[in-house]
Amino acid sequence: MRIMLSIIMLLAVAADLSAEEPFNGLVTHPDGRGVKARISVVGRSKQTYADGKGRFGLTDIEADDTLQFVYKRDTLLVPIEGRRSVNVVWTVGSDLYTATEDEELVNFGFGYVKRRESTDYTSGISGDRLRATGCSNLEDAIMMCYPGLKRIGGELCLHTQNSINSSSAVLVLCDNVEVNLETINVNDVKSVQILKGSNMYGFRGVNGVVLITTLSGEDVLKR
Repeated sequence: MRIMLSIIMLLAVAADLSAEEPFNGLVTHPDGRGVKARISVVGRSKQTYADGKGRFGLTDIEADDTLQFVYKRDTLLVPIEGRRSVNVVWTVGSDLYTATEDEELVNFGFGYVKRRESTDYTSGISGDRLRATGCSNLEDAIMMCYPGLKRIGGELCLHTQNSINSSSAVLVLCDNVEVNLETINVNDVKSVQILKGSNMYGFRGVNGVVLITTLSGEDVLKR
């Protein structure tokens, strides 16, 4: 009976894996150095991060999807246009890039996914929405837009405290740098995304991550 149950469980896992299709990518500077960018799928709750060589993996990417690459204060949009993989060479600081399909990346299968893909995050809170709350304090504005984020025992948390001696505080990153929310002016924020327990940041991200992207000079001029 146990053997039969184990076989059924293995078949179920295999079915889940076969339902997913890997999509591998590479994003580099023109000189070949990897760009450690955050990559998300526009309009879908799916994202990942490139490693030190610029390699990244996603699953179930549609032919008409668009990938958004964010590196420090720079953002790049790359339409998939039916590709089965994408090799992006990006002149960071500009919109100049090339994107080609790479058969070697296609053949690598699930090699670059490595459980780095995350779908458990908010679709994003725009800076305009935060400012529309009327709160001058960024933390108050975020909590008003995202009620699941609370201050508990002096810590900013997504969950109730784990224990008396264990911290439940979320990790707060602004433009990929760890910060204190009190140091960020709400008027400088372009968007905020909240990850509910992400293993992409190791033990620091298990309680959740608040990702803040600030306005660039170009964004300020558009306002």
